[in-house]
Amino acid sequence: MADKYPNFSALAAAEVEGVDYSRTAVTPAGATWCSIAIHGGGIEAGSGEMAREVAGSRMRYYEFAGLKNANNVDLHITSTNFDEPMGLALVAGSRRCLSFHGYIGTPAVPDTALGGLDAALVDRVRNALEARGFAVVSAPSEIAGTDPLNICNKTLTSSGVQLELSRAQRAAFFPGGDLSRAMRESGQRTQAFYEYAAAIQAAYSGQGIVSMNSVNVSRYTLLPSPGADVDLTATVSTDQLAVGGSHFLALAGRYADASNSYLARVEFTTTATVALTIRRRLAGTETSLAGGTVAGLTHAAGVRFAVRLQISGGTLRAKAWPAVQVEPVAWTVETTDASLTAAGQIGMRSILSSANTNTLPVIAAWDDFLVQGPQRFTVTRSVNGITKPHATGTDVRLAVPTVAAL
Repeated sequence: MADKYPNFSALAAAEVEGVDYSRTAVTPAGATWCSIAIHGGGIEAGSGEMAREVAGSRMRYYEFAGLKNANNVDLHITSTNFDEPMGLALVAGSRRCLSFHGYIGTPAVPDTALGGLDAALVDRVRNALEARGFAVVSAPSEIAGTDPLNICNKTLTSSGVQLELSRAQRAAFFPGGDLSRAMRESGQRTQAFYEYAAAIQAAYSGQGIVSMNSVNVSRYTLLPSPGADVDLTATVSTDQLAVGGSHFLALAGRYADASNSYLARVEFTTTATVALTIRRRLAGTETSLAGGTVAGLTHAAGVRFAVRLQISGGTLRAKAWPAVQVEPVAWTVETTDASLTAAGQIGMRSILSSANTNTLPVIAAWDDFLVQGPQRFTVTRSVNGITKPHATGTDVRLAVPTVAAL
């Protein structure tokens, strides 16, 4: 069925902004990716909520949302004709774009039809979704997202990814399969919603590979710290079970040098248990401040675990959990220490126990390294045709690329 409006100007002349539709753009400082939904709200219900969740505060986010009580399909402008200025500008300033849509699909079959000109990212998204049990199919030509005029391909690299979520897949994101506006605005989501978003976010960042070809040698990957108080998250796996001695993988904060830092250390033991300890390295002496075996976690080759380290004043907290699951609310371990106060550097440490007898090298794969903290970003919402910029500096998540250390 042909669109009612050929472009945004025609739509804006006939519909009332703030009543029939809304436009929202969020631009975190330094973000180079964008997550968009040009048919959000009631147009293709569920697409906007997923685009927003995936973006978090690590990506640029844009949504054109239908607000009508009925007939939101009237607001549909096909991707190749979508020329709303705010959305175009946001995509044009991004290196990569994830464009979320909804299609009918086969009744009761939850899947994602994947397309776009960013072939490498299409493959990464497909692999990430399938690894978490979500069905992915190649998009048919009419929704393949391969036209250069498609908004998802109007990035700095002239390519993007289009994700067409079947109605059954979108319904699976909300309790009772309810895609109504009331449900979507209630904030209620299913586990599948968060797991789907986590899969896409896993495709977002590249993977840093650390090749450990000798035992008892620390391999650090470091970045300048934004301050003494930091909140770090990453995921990590190793390619073998530990033999003879453990694999040690740690997030580092307030790193002054190899002899002075705080660590949230994940230990993969020879019995496949997982331990988490908060540690202090001071003048070359390493001390475990708190922690131990984490109940319910079992190490296996290639299985990823998330670890988070928060340092605030003299308070240190850490948690570890399976990377495919939603982050638990509670901290696994907490302690206090005032030995190290300078900002120093942040990063990751990989080391094998001196007793380790694995066939070398053991490969540690770090991913999803994130720094949480006060970063500025701009939120732009349109009200009756007037665009108003806003800014805040409160607790958002900023992606930091991982660096291979070989």
